[in-house]
Amino acid sequence: MESKTFRQSQPWRVFTLFLAEFLGTGMLLFGGCMAGLDGFDNITTNISRGITFGMVVMMAFITFSATSGAIINPVVSLAAYIYGTLSFPLMLLYIVAQFAGALCGYGLLRAVTPWQYYLQAMEHGNGHCVTAPHASLSAGMALAVEILLTGILVWTNCGVWDPRNKKDSDSVPIKFAFLIAGLSIAGGPITGASMNPARTLAPAVWNHSYDGLWIYFAGPTVGSILTASIYRYIFWQDYKATPSFTCNCTDGLAKQEFHSAKSVP
Repeated sequence: MESKTFRQSQPWRVFTLFLAEFLGTGMLLFGGCMAGLDGFDNITTNISRGITFGMVVMMAFITFSATSGAIINPVVSLAAYIYGTLSFPLMLLYIVAQFAGALCGYGLLRAVTPWQYYLQAMEHGNGHCVTAPHASLSAGMALAVEILLTGILVWTNCGVWDPRNKKDSDSVPIKFAFLIAGLSIAGGPITGASMNPARTLAPAVWNHSYDGLWIYFAGPTVGSILTASIYRYIFWQDYKATPSFTCNCTDGLAKQEFHSAKSVP
């Protein structure tokens, strides 16, 4: 009885939210960056990496969406706060969990794969799974690309969160798999198509490669604020309907329902 009471308490519920975002983001970095490892007699391509990142996002969503919404991206957490899906304290909790999960997920990948492949990646580029602007780009161009890619991602999330789209939520994991794959394939050769500061920070820290790192914090953050605000204050409309799932897992920390919250790399 005491165990059941504890599992229904607010500290336990907050812990499960933190753990879901931590593990989901760790899964993203572990699985997504594993697909970008040139080794084991395999050479990856931009297309293969993009498709795999999309598939990993889909797996994380299926696994953790019922618990936390599987946002697994700090700027999407920020967008959820602007949109009204997350409270401010919950947004901060998610962001901490996402950065921590990314660092641990990528660290786990390095621990179970040969060191030589990471040395090779450093010799031939900026490091394994490290996002950096193409040499032909100016800093402003790279920043604009990340703003626009993240904006598309955030707008899609806002559309999914929109209660008017509840009837179309059954195939959300597959839709996001294609979305992430498409954006990653399109933007991969240009900036690495990060759209996610946690996804960029972890490989940068582990490989000690920080070229243009500020772009991958500033670009996605600006893109998230702009597009989430536009959707919230221009396109959003009040919708009266009985919610199919309400996130009451934080006893007041969450403002609104979490029916199909979603993230990306």
